[in-house]
Amino acid sequence: MAIKKICVIGSGTMGNGITQVVAQAGYETTMVDVKQEFIDKGMNAIKASLGRFVEKGRVSQADMDKTIANIRTSIDLKQAAKDADYVIEAVFERAEVKTPIFQQLEEICPKETILASNTSGIPIGLLASATKRPEKVIGMHFFSPVPMMRGLEVVMSLLTSEETVKVSLDFGKSIGKETVVVKDSPGFITNRIIPLVMNEGAKLLEEGLASMEDIDKICRLSFNWPMGPFELCDLVGADVNVDLLEGIYQQTGWERYKPAPLLKRMVEIGYLGRKTGKGFYTLFGTK
Repeated sequence: MAIKKICVIGSGTMGNGITQVVAQAGYETTMVDVKQEFIDKGMNAIKASLGRFVEKGRVSQADMDKTIANIRTSIDLKQAAKDADYVIEAVFERAEVKTPIFQQLEEICPKETILASNTSGIPIGLLASATKRPEKVIGMHFFSPVPMMRGLEVVMSLLTSEETVKVSLDFGKSIGKETVVVKDSPGFITNRIIPLVMNEGAKLLEEGLASMEDIDKICRLSFNWPMGPFELCDLVGADVNVDLLEGIYQQTGWERYKPAPLLKRMVEIGYLGRKTGKGFYTLFGTK
């Protein structure tokens, strides 16, 4: 199956990042969202990201211009996806938001179109059940920031066909990603591990074992990580972390995935991290 036209649903951090790397690889790409203001913000983020690459000499101005020229935008899902060969959904991480989109895509897209989700933990089988083509539904879990992170989890449900997996692996390679095939299980691989790190950091802070800065510091120095659990949580978003933990906990009942009370309080008061301009380092930082 030849992949030429890509539709990315969602223009937020993940959606615009995916749009950028797909368009950079030369694909005709349409980024769609529900409001023009969201689209404009996403396009501005893409231009800013590419601009930084140009400044650092990683891409030329001509390549940036070609990438931008490969991108179309729309607030009409039917128009954006009607002739797409491959659709990547990257909307809010809730099943009740994603499932209706897959129902719509089933009606909009040609029956050959592969429908992918950038979900970080929602079962692919659940999303596939909203369609009449479960064999063509797959998970394509990118990581933030998408233009910088090389990893890509390719998640197959019990009904995903081998052909869909092969096409998706080839597509991932064509946009510069290193792929790993994962079975459709709660949290896949990465989100079975990383949310626990942030959750345990919150528990350590609750217990008063050390300051937030020192917990981050010892993790960076001991594990050679680029950032500690609180720096990571402020980057990812406390709400995203809580959603991941609760999603796995609800599916499995495993107590270790129950969100720490402190994490839930941070979400309740709107201290989500960089996305809101206030997070752990705003509340607990000493610098």
